Amino acid sequence: MRGRMSGALRRRIVPPILAMMIGGTFARDGYADETLSNDTVKGRTAPPGEPPASPEPLSPYHDLSRSGAGFHGPGREDPPPPGLKSVRLGLIGPAGRSEGDRLRAGVALAVSEANERGGADGLPFEIVFRADDGPWGMGAKQVTALAYEDSTWVILGGLEGGDAHLAELIAAKLWIPVVTITAGDLSIDYANVPWVFRCFPSDVRQAELLLGWARDRSCRRVLVFSQGDREGRTGFRRIEAAARSLSLSLIGPREFAAHAPGDAVRPEDLRAADAVTIWGRSESGLALLEAVRGAGFGGPILLPAHLLSPELLAPNGALGEVIVAAPYELSGEDAAMAEFRERFLEETGQPADPVALFAYDAAGLVIAAIERAGLNRARIRDALADSDHDGVAGRIRFNALGGAVREPVLMRAQEGRWAPVRVEPEHLDQ
Repeated sequence: MRGRMSGALRRRIVPPILAMMIGGTFARDGYADETLSNDTVKGRTAPPGEPPASPEPLSPYHDLSRSGAGFHGPGREDPPPPGLKSVRLGLIGPAGRSEGDRLRAGVALAVSEANERGGADGLPFEIVFRADDGPWGMGAKQVTALAYEDSTWVILGGLEGGDAHLAELIAAKLWIPVVTITAGDLSIDYANVPWVFRCFPSDVRQAELLLGWARDRSCRRVLVFSQGDREGRTGFRRIEAAARSLSLSLIGPREFAAHAPGDAVRPEDLRAADAVTIWGRSESGLALLEAVRGAGFGGPILLPAHLLSPELLAPNGALGEVIVAAPYELSGEDAAMAEFRERFLEETGQPADPVALFAYDAAGLVIAAIERAGLNRARIRDALADSDHDGVAGRIRFNALGGAVREPVLMRAQEGRWAPVRVEPEHLDQ
């Protein structure tokens, strides 16, 4: 009797439990952050005048990008401290790299414009910068200092995923909003820390679009170069997952060092490859691209957003066919973009790049949130979570996990200009 009862119970109980476990686990690498429509972002309905989203197909998977933790703690009732002379914005980034210079310049331009408009209720905005160069863990120390010693209201920074994760650990404890600028690492969202917001398109979507284009072009063997650090290895994992879903073969990864990227180039790899993709930091990645071309590879080279550079628009197409998963549309430029580029060039003497542009937009997002919420960290966090900000590079909105609802755009360097690349969506597993 006991055995028969056990078998009956097992047949009744085990299938529902398995269904719950499978259905509540992961949907496409855990999250579907870029595919939400207006009426699914933060639970808002579609704006007036816009049609509602079409019904979504039934799925056995749970979309974790709609399961944000939110912040349910105290603090929203706290008044601002007396005697304030400025509204301090924390900024963290590298002091010894050119990206850090452009980061600071982009934020400074947005702050200057806000102060020209009168600041926050008459108080000027002030940037407090701390450098995160140095050994791993320096970023956590500097974020703590910005929150405690410098009394900042929000922290901007995070050019890479590792930097963002360190800031995330501190933000979860100190309850201070952190807005990452060019970190596309989707795992930033995984921790579900309601104080952290990612502005850049996710690396998962970049990899999917790049390899989807390769498959559509019948490029079956893709050679992967990844820098020998956390960012490069994370990028390879994204490429590997996309290749698996698209039935593409990978050669590599071939890890390269920042000081000698060309040493990773092997002629036999290039002969076997239909396309090449490079995932690393800007300077070393671009140096490797030149080495690949110098070794005689004539096929397409696929690059993620953080390798986007004016150097790719080489005269006479000297770098060959280069496809970039850009963070925004590069071929068209409206009045706001033209004005930003002109003012940035005037202020710095340098052309604006994506780091400068996203730094400017992220600072504008934060300033607008403070203007709506007042000087209260918890209310500023709420305002950021509900943002629908029109930046120069496009609209900034976040899903329930704080991830950007922003699609990368495939672009091709062509005759000294950027041209959009059209891809068919069928190869993507939505």
